[in-house]
Amino acid sequence: MNLTCSPTGLRVLGTEIFDVDGDERPTIVLSDLHVPADGGEVSVSLAKVLDDAAAQRARVLVLGDLFDSYVTKRQLRAGVWQRTAARFAAAVRAGAAIAVLHGNRDFLLGAEWTDTTGALVVRGGIRTSLAGQRALLLHGDELCQNDLPYQRAKRWLRRPLVQAIARRLPLGLALHVAERARRRSQKVIRSGDQTRFLPTAAALAAAFECGVERLVFGHIHRRCAGGVRGGNYWVLPAFDQEGVHLRTAGGLAFVDLDGRPLAVLAPPLPGLAGA
Repeated sequence: MNLTCSPTGLRVLGTEIFDVDGDERPTIVLSDLHVPADGGEVSVSLAKVLDDAAAQRARVLVLGDLFDSYVTKRQLRAGVWQRTAARFAAAVRAGAAIAVLHGNRDFLLGAEWTDTTGALVVRGGIRTSLAGQRALLLHGDELCQNDLPYQRAKRWLRRPLVQAIARRLPLGLALHVAERARRRSQKVIRSGDQTRFLPTAAALAAAFECGVERLVFGHIHRRCAGGVRGGNYWVLPAFDQEGVHLRTAGGLAFVDLDGRPLAVLAPPLPGLAGA
């Protein structure tokens, strides 16, 4: 049986928040897989995690950017997108319960994903129980409020008309557009003040107003954790880089692909003391 999802009526910095049931089964949290068109090594790592989840009948929460790019539902009938969907479907059939959030690279993932895989697509953030604490899980891009060019582009790209047009593009054209956008984004990220890509203290404070004690997100590709006024936060690294993710096992911990606990790699996020 898969997860149930219900709207809370709450928004965090424009992101709609949904309650997702937090049962007692083990939970695996991963983010920013960026599965590329050729599959890459990350596809092997993902297959291992999904096999583990199926064996444990675990809950799997993917916090966005599952794919390097996703524009049209036609992708699920071809190549790596079809193969990845088949892996998720097999895990769901074996008893895993899976939810996938929208990221900045795959916010056009729609009902076709659920129809094909049985996994839930959440068009926003998740509020749930995680390792004994009430938690909010986001992709994390909404927290980076100082990245003004991105936030403006995000509002434009998420308009229903723009999304409707994009989802109807021929497959070849859709992939070309997505690749151009990805290269432009990489160029922007490499230039300018890097601190603008980090979450702000005010944004984290807004997240904790949802009545949670824990905040978990990705997007900035940085393995770290820390405490702020209101609770604690955990930031997931990009899964495609090392296969690192979070698991619940008597608590919450970063682990490698074999499930071995890892130390927190980076220092807490700068500028958040006393936030």
